Parts: sequence; C-alpha cells; structure tokens
Amino acid sequence: MDRGRDRTGFPGLRVATGGGDLIEDIHRQQRRRVLKRAAQFTALAIALLLVGVAFKIIMDRRARSRSLETAHEHFIRGTPGEIELSVKVLKLSIDDVAAEHPPTLVAHALARAHLWIEFGRDPEGARAAVEALGGHEPGVSLAQAMIAFGDDDLAAAKVALEQDEASHGESEPDPFVLGERLWLRGMLTVAMQPDDEAALAEVATALTKQLEDAPTHVAPRRLLARVLLLAGDDEQAQEQLRIAREEHGKTHMGLWADDALYDAYLRQQMSEVSSVVDQLLAPERRVLLSSADIAHAWIARAVVHVQSGEPDEGLERLDQAWGGLPSWDRLAQRLAIQTALEAGDASRVDAWLDDTSLPEEEGKIYQAWAVLVQGNVMESLRRLAELPQEDPWVGYLQALALVEQGRYVEAGPWIERTEKLLPGRHEIEVARARVELRTGDKALALRTLTALAQEEAWAPRAWTGLGEAHLLQDEPERGKARKALRKAIEREMLPAEATLLLAQIWGDRRGKDPKAETEARALYEKAAKINPHLPRYRERLALFVAEIGFPDQARPLIEDVLDEPGVGWPLVLLLARFEADAADSGQSKEGGYDPEPRLQEAQKRGAPPAEIIRLRARIDIDSGDKERLAKAQVALEGLVGADPQDIEARALYSRALLKQFDRKEAESVVRRGIAALDDSSKDGRLLLAWAEIEARTGKSRLAAPRSRRAFMHMLDEGRPPLELIDAADMATRLWLRLGKERTAVVVAKQLTERLGYHSQAWTIRARTELGAGEALAARESAKKAIELDENNPRAYEIQGHALLRYGLKDKARAAYERAVELTQGTPREAEFKANLKRL
Repeated sequence: MDRGRDRTGFPGLRVATGGGDLIEDIHRQQRRRVLKRAAQFTALAIALLLVGVAFKIIMDRRARSRSLETAHEHFIRGTPGEIELSVKVLKLSIDDVAAEHPPTLVAHALARAHLWIEFGRDPEGARAAVEALGGHEPGVSLAQAMIAFGDDDLAAAKVALEQDEASHGESEPDPFVLGERLWLRGMLTVAMQPDDEAALAEVATALTKQLEDAPTHVAPRRLLARVLLLAGDDEQAQEQLRIAREEHGKTHMGLWADDALYDAYLRQQMSEVSSVVDQLLAPERRVLLSSADIAHAWIARAVVHVQSGEPDEGLERLDQAWGGLPSWDRLAQRLAIQTALEAGDASRVDAWLDDTSLPEEEGKIYQAWAVLVQGNVMESLRRLAELPQEDPWVGYLQALALVEQGRYVEAGPWIERTEKLLPGRHEIEVARARVELRTGDKALALRTLTALAQEEAWAPRAWTGLGEAHLLQDEPERGKARKALRKAIEREMLPAEATLLLAQIWGDRRGKDPKAETEARALYEKAAKINPHLPRYRERLALFVAEIGFPDQARPLIEDVLDEPGVGWPLVLLLARFEADAADSGQSKEGGYDPEPRLQEAQKRGAPPAEIIRLRARIDIDSGDKERLAKAQVALEGLVGADPQDIEARALYSRALLKQFDRKEAESVVRRGIAALDDSSKDGRLLLAWAEIEARTGKSRLAAPRSRRAFMHMLDEGRPPLELIDAADMATRLWLRLGKERTAVVVAKQLTERLGYHSQAWTIRARTELGAGEALAARESAKKAIELDENNPRAYEIQGHALLRYGLKDKARAAYERAVELTQGTPREAEFKANLKRL
C-alpha cells in the first residue's frame, strides 16, 4: 500500500506542492482585508459627504430665507432707496448660490418692477429681471402683469394678474407675491375703475386688512389714500397719508407730493401746498421723486397759481406737468383739465382729452365747460342739457351758466344741489350771492359779496358781483361799484359783464361829463369784443349807439345781432324806425318801406302794444300819406285817452294834427298835455311841439323863445341826442330867422358842449355860425364835424360855403364834390350837385 499517495489525497488537507503557494495565500488574505477597509472608508466618506451636502442645503435655505426676510423688510419701507437696497440684497442672494431659487428670483423681479412703476426707476432692469424668470412658479405671471402695467397696457396687465390669481391664488405665496398681487389689483382698479364705488370699496377693504398685518408697509397705505379719495372719503384719505408721513415722511418725498396734490384737489391749505411744492421741487429733493410725483407737484402748484389770480403761471405749470402723468392717472388728469378751465383757458382741453382715457361723457362735460369759458353760454347750456343731469359737474356748470346768462331764478336749484355735492367752491358762493341779490335780500347779498371779494379776491366774478351789488342797492353806490368793477376787469379772464356794468355807469353820466358817451361806448364795444358769443353784449352796444344818436352806425350792429337767441324787442323796433327814416330821408336806395313785418316780429318778442302803436304812428306821420296820417291820428288819440301823461304819444298826436293842418287842435292837445303835468315834470318835448306849431303858423317871435326853452328843458331832462339835435336845429333856425344871430350861436354852442362827440351837433353849429356871418368859426366847426364823421355830406357842404366866403373856389369845389360823392344814387344827390352848378 502506497501511504504517501494516500496522505496526499486525504480530504480536507491542502499540501503545498512548492514554496510560492503559501505566499500567494497570505497576499490574498491581505487583499481581502485592504478591500474591506477601503469599502469602509468609502462608505464613511460618502456618508460624510451626504451629511455636508445636507448641511449646506439647510444653510443655503436659511440664508435665502434670511435674505428674503431682509429684502422684504427694506421693501415695505417703500422709499426708492429702501427698495433699491431690497433689490441688492436679493441680487446678492442669487449670485451667492449656484442653484436657482425661484422665490428669490420672483421677489427680485417684483421689487424691480415695483421700483419702476411707483418711482420710474430702471425700467430695463425690471424687464430683464422678469424675462429671466421661467416656469410657472407663483408670482411669475404677476411680474409679467406689472411689466404690462408699466407699459400702460392695462388690459394685458389685468389678464396676467387674473392668470396669476387663478393659478396660485389658493397657495400660500411669500409676502412679496401676496403684497404685490394686492397692490397691483388696487392700481388696476384706480386706473381702470376709478368711478366704480363697489370696486374701490373692495380694494380699500383688502388694503386695510393687509395694513393690519403690516402697518408700516407704505406702498399699500399710499394706494389706500388714493382709493379713498376717489371714493369720496376725503378725511380718511388724508388720515392714511398722515399715518404714512409720520412713519416715512422724512425719506419718502412721494408722500408729500400726494399730500400737496390732494390738498389742491380739495381746494384746501393753499398756502401749505405752495410751500410744500416749492420745497419738493428743490434740486436736492427733486431727484427723490418720480416723474409722476413731480407732475403731481406741478399740478398742485398750478392750482395755487390759478386760485391766487396768476392764470398764466398756472397754465405754464400744467404744461410742465402733463407730459409726466401716466395715461391712467385720471385723478391728476381731471385736476389739470379743471384747473386749466378755471384759469379761463379752453385751448388745451381737446388735445388733453385725446391724450387720456377719461370716459366719453366726462370728456363732453369738459368740452361744455370749455365752451362756457369762451363765453358761449347758450351753446354750453345746450350741451349740458344732453348730459346726465345727476352728474355733480353738470349741475355745477348749469349753475354758473344760468347766472352768467342772467337767469337767476332758474339757477337757484342748481346752486343748492352743487353746494351739497361739490362743497366749498368759492365761485358757487359768488353765484349764490348774485342770485340772492336779484331774488332776495339785497343788503345780505352785498355783505356776502363784500366778504368774498376781501377773503377770496380771485374768486371768479366776486368783484363783478360786488359791483352789481353796489349798483342794485336802494341807494346805489356808484363810486364803490366803479372800484369793484375795475378790479374785476383787472382780475377776470373774461370780464365782459364787469365791462358792461362800467359802461352803464359811464352812460348814466351823460350830460354831466363830456367824456361820458365816448367812454361808455368804448366800454360797450370792449364788452362785445371780450365775449362775442353772448348776444346781449352786442345787443347793449347796438342800443347804446342808437341812444347816443348814431342810427347809421347802430343799424348794422342791430342787423348783426337781431336774430340771435334771446335778443329782445327794442332792437326790432329801433331797426324798423331807422329803416323808415332812411327811406323817408332819401338815404335809402330802395323804394317804399313797409314796417309791418318788423312790427309783427317785435310783437312776437313781447313788445308792449303801446310801443308798437307809437312807432307805427310815427312812421305813418313821416310818410305824409293822408290815409296813414288819419290812421295815426286815431291810434294816438286812443293812447292819449288811455294815458294823458303819455308824452311821446301826445307829441306825435299833435304832429299828426299839424300835418293835417288842424293847427288849432294840435295846439290844444299840447296845452292839455302841459296842464296834465305838474311844474316839476314839465316836458321839453311838449314845448318843442308847441314851438313847431307856432313856427308853422308864422309866429316865429313866439316859436323861437319857446323852442329855446324846450331845448333847455330837454338838456336838463337828459333827452336822447337826436331829440336834442332836432330841438337845437329848430331853435337856431328860428333865432337866425329873427336876426338874433348871437342867441342862435349860443344855442348851437350849448349843443356841442353837450354832444361834443357828435358830428351832427357840430354841423348845426357850423351852419349857425355861417348864418351869423362867422365864416371862420363855421369853417372850424365844419372841420370838427368831418373829423367826427368823414361821411357827413352836410358838413362838407357847409365847409364849401365857408371856403367860398374866403374866395377859395378850388377847395370849395373839392368839398362840394365830396358831398355829392357821399349822396350818389340817392335823392339827395341833386341837392348837393346844385352847389357845383353855382360855382
């Protein structure tokens, strides 16, 4: 048996067949131990790495959270500097961390967008930050909405905001998203629904709740003040501003711009507004304001200028402001437009309205206001009648327009309504006092207007109203009225009414002041020029020109205004008389004249029947037609029988009888008329009618002194110029006929002393002086007559006669030829050609 072989193959034993087998086994075991230790070290390293990563993540999250909190703390302080610091904190957080953090990116974008919208800073940075956002995280659509709002694309901003709210409204976003979402919703309401009370109330409630949790957050409080002001809660609006200013007023200049704007809007604290704005716009503070805030400050300053009687300066400030206003800023736009209109300027309104998103009806209100500012009261009232009558501004303008038109009773209810809806407006207080002056207690109205003129010296129509009040007292104070009206002319943008009243005061001085007629006429012309839209100014001018004896000049003025709405019957009757006189005197190139259409029109306009009867009778008497004379006699007899003291009718009645050669009855009519008057009311017209009767019967020695007495009476009575001219014409002729040249010249000089402005008066004087043998004086008087009216043919004729007295045939011929030229084509032409034939 082989024992070694058996041992070798014995199971469980392993015998080395050589020296290397044992070493390999040892190495194998060592490798196993090394690998095991390496695996242990690797596992440990991985574990340590995982722990480090987890720690870093936790620390990064904590850092980001702290950055967001810090950034938000800066952000809610609301000044441009604090928001910029917030942006820097967020940017550092983004740069320090390799991985993107959507909430930080969104907060960064929102902060930049807010900085642009509220303060106008770095729009490109805002766009870039928003464009860098990706995905559909909370606040991304909100940031896009804010960019759209900054671009004035309000519709897109609203859609993006609604998308953000629909996608993430139920989540619990960070304070940046939640706060900016509410702020933008409020801004969109202010921009798109500033007149929607329900929407404003909803925003105000949400902002108030937000401020309960974050009372120092200035942006929502600033917005809340704007919302409350638009909603009509002025006190709470200013209270919210006060709270914000106490917290941030030293560093947030925009709050002071808001305060100035709101005070100006409410027409209060004007002196403080001026001071605040002047400080805000100093260079060191102006850089802290947005362009919108600067525009608000300019508008507030413009209001102060206009309220202080500096309209040009106010309009200049408004022009500076307008370009800086956002298109959606209706409150500031409204205040700017209203202030321009209060300054009396309508030229900017249409252009500015095209530049706004104001409602169409509101634009029409401002256009009606602009028409009123231009003086076109009736067109303004027509436009206002088509607008919603419940609108406070429609009522306000209705009140002012009706007072301006003199419809005081109708204005009363509109004034009462405006005082409730738009309280504290001085122009309405003035309108109220002017209505009281005509419909109530005149003394009370005077006291009110005196106080308004002293305390609110630049209030529209305050000084005009005061002038009216002095004139309408039971004992008029014309001196005080003149002073008030002159101030009105100095201060008002459209002082047509004050100018008219001053013209009336001058007109009342006729016969007492040689300048009265010319001063009054100049003022009437100025009033008509100041306001060509309101017919009554042109109507009063036409009446006055007729009253002072210029029918040829008055006639085109009457024709120009006659068909305007509201023009009364006196102008119709005047035109009928002038047309008839022109036809009878041969000045008209037309044939016979029929006054009936004019008389019927006067009747339609309310002319008293007696006025129509007198004028028709006058025209019939001047016609010389027997049938018309008889008809005039009957009509006038009826008037005199109804009123024995109707002097004009009685004088005409006497003339009608005289023209029918019933001189005895004519004189009896005059005598009865004089007997019907007491000594204090003797009327020169009846004396003149008596003198005419005596002259017609050849009783010149009786007629001459009576005609002079008539003239003197009429001077004292302040009769119209044409009546004085007729009386002086008769008196001078009669005295010359009697050979009493000196007396005739005295009468002629008295006439020119009273009517020194009138060419016909100087013509009568020239003729009288020539008849008295005073050729040199006659030549000078004729020259004066021509200076006053270069189209006076009679003056040229007398000038020619006077020149012939000195043998100046060539100059006389020129004068005669001018007289013929002026009467060419009329029946008077032949009369003046006779002078040339005698040369």
